[in-house]
Amino acid sequence: MDSKQIKFLTIAISLLLLFVSLTQDAIVVNYSGEVRNDSALGYFLIGAIAFLGGGLFEEIIWLANPLCLLAIIYFLKNNEKAVLLSLIASGLAISFAFWSEILGAESGALAKIVSFGLGYYLWASSILVLTTGILLNYKMSLKESLQS
Repeated sequence: MDSKQIKFLTIAISLLLLFVSLTQDAIVVNYSGEVRNDSALGYFLIGAIAFLGGGLFEEIIWLANPLCLLAIIYFLKNNEKAVLLSLIASGLAISFAFWSEILGAESGALAKIVSFGLGYYLWASSILVLTTGILLNYKMSLKESLQS
């Protein structure tokens, strides 16, 4: 498989997983005794302004999305920065799985995370697929440059 095919498959599968994740629930939370399923699309859209409601840490996790976008752009340009950006995004996405609470309301009240939904796992998978494809492509390009 050549570099162009790896790039195409990596980006296509990653974006497909991302778009499917947005149709699912991201997490189940218990906020003030009420258990609710929170939409991945809601988090994706609201995440950019989470800091306005006091969600600094939520904002940091959400930054995985623009980091992935930048990684894709650098990946297409064969820039090595794609590796670092995708690794940081992967770290952020995985670290969210260890959270036990999340901002439940703009008042600053926290909601207990009961479980993670399919939306979270698909979102994290999309980032891990992107990172894996970028690393594989980078490894192949290093191998080709050493053979030349």
